Amino acid sequence: MHQQHGAALVVVLSLLTLSLMLGLSGYQSALVDERLAGNYRAATEAQMGAEHAVSAAWGEGGENLTAGHFSASIGLDALESTNWATFSGISQAGPCQGNVRCRYRYVREGGSYYVVGMGAVTGGNQVVASSLPVVARVEFREIPNPSFTRGLLSAGHITVTGNSTLTPALNEDGSINSNVVHANGLVSISVPANQRGYITSGADRKVEVPLPGTRPTGENMSQCTGASPPDYCYKRYDPTIYDEYRNRPGVIRSCNINLNTLPHGSTVFCEGNLSVGSGSVEGKQLTLVATGDVSMSGSTTTSGPGAAEIGLFVVAGGNINFSGSTDNYGVFWAGGHVSQSGTSRLHGSIVAGSYIQSSGGIRFTSINRVTNRDAYIETEPRIVSWR
Repeated sequence: MHQQHGAALVVVLSLLTLSLMLGLSGYQSALVDERLAGNYRAATEAQMGAEHAVSAAWGEGGENLTAGHFSASIGLDALESTNWATFSGISQAGPCQGNVRCRYRYVREGGSYYVVGMGAVTGGNQVVASSLPVVARVEFREIPNPSFTRGLLSAGHITVTGNSTLTPALNEDGSINSNVVHANGLVSISVPANQRGYITSGADRKVEVPLPGTRPTGENMSQCTGASPPDYCYKRYDPTIYDEYRNRPGVIRSCNINLNTLPHGSTVFCEGNLSVGSGSVEGKQLTLVATGDVSMSGSTTTSGPGAAEIGLFVVAGGNINFSGSTDNYGVFWAGGHVSQSGTSRLHGSIVAGSYIQSSGGIRFTSINRVTNRDAYIETEPRIVSWR
């Protein structure tokens, strides 16, 4: 009888030990599940933070987003392979709150635009979880830059000696585009009475003039807050405009070229002053860019059906100077002045940062059929993919 009681005690103790072991195992499993659930929640919150950052960068319908927001200084592949610590140092803070952090960056690769976002959950000074990058690809509808379709546009004055004629461009609906000549300063040009309505000056209104290059020294921007700011307050310079052309695949790096020798689709980039010989731009789209001055010697002619289109786009951080009596077809964009010696004929447009001056009369035809895509701007953005 006593032996049976001893056996029962052993059985009970064994059952208690087994129960204890099962309980401990279940407790440890519960702790692991809790940690896994916490990590999953943190990872989910981090990923949601990344999406929140992209949504904030996009804004309300993307209506305030422009191509100028996007930078080509770092590639998309590099961003997608980075970690949260690195991304935090090269991006903008998003709207996340509490222990959720989120940031975003605008990226441009060639003609492609991306918004990249990342999120993280922190506890104290530690990162509990971080997201994978969320990437939204953005496309813009391209339209000719309105500054290049209005005609002669100067942030300073326009002075043309001799008699001139103005022929306005037509809008898409066939109506006349009356914006042919405008200067934020004074305009001195002699045209027939029926063409004076095509001319406006700073006395009528002042407009913002976008320009390549850097602002000249001596323009005191503190004067721009007064009731009557100087004309230079209406200039907006973009020194990064050269980056795309400088690094464009197939770019011709030269500071002395002849238009006849350039094939269709050529981009010429000069780090300094560019000298351009005359030639035909018939049916060709050519882009000439210089960080300094551009000297145009001779005509940039075209004929036939090509006369109704503008394929030449010239960008100068400094001045553009035409020599002699010439016929020129193109869009000419100068951070400084544009000057012409002798009677000239111009089909296209001129945008200048200081003044436009011609020592002879000018027969100007404003043409809005610009075919060179470099003279276009991106507008009306839309998200085309999200990953």
